Amino acid sequence: MIRKLFLCAAFACLAGCVSVLQQPEAPDAYYRIGPMEPMHKLSATVTIREPEASRIFSGRTIAAEDATGALRIVRGVQWTDNATEMMQGALLDSLSGEGAFAALPSDSAGPAQFELNWRISDFTLSGDQARCRLEATLMTGRTRTVVSQTSLVTKAIALDGSNASRAKALTDAGRACVSELAAFIVAETAKTAQAPGS
Repeated sequence: MIRKLFLCAAFACLAGCVSVLQQPEAPDAYYRIGPMEPMHKLSATVTIREPEASRIFSGRTIAAEDATGALRIVRGVQWTDNATEMMQGALLDSLSGEGAFAALPSDSAGPAQFELNWRISDFTLSGDQARCRLEATLMTGRTRTVVSQTSLVTKAIALDGSNASRAKALTDAGRACVSELAAFIVAETAKTAQAPGS
């Protein structure tokens, strides 16, 4: 009997503890980078890997750098999915191909003619400025020989100081980064395909 009373008291205490745990704050708005129009036409098959990135801006949170250089989470806004997954999806969307030419996610079967490895080194806000910086390496698919490398930086300015406007500017900077990277892929794969002996 005493054991039953003790268990009931313990469960009551636990139930009380659970009810005081703070629930995560739901964002006021969700943002996404894609879908993007297929503006860049491929003349090769390219595997697009998900980019590497720091944990603070590879997930669903949006970060801003303050005057001291510290990164802080921006309240009230969030990505719909992980930022790195959205950037990969947007890049796949922006590349078009016909016949045997296509941009493929890295989990598709078989090696492609080319493979893109990339890293997002900055995808943050600073005041009303949104910044996207990435480094990319294009390699041959089978031998993994480096074909070309690039570093891209894009920026966008928020229309006002609200977190919603700032998040929209970061979306614009991300889309611009993806578009420039797609143009790089198309140009470099076309050069290699036209080179003698390729």
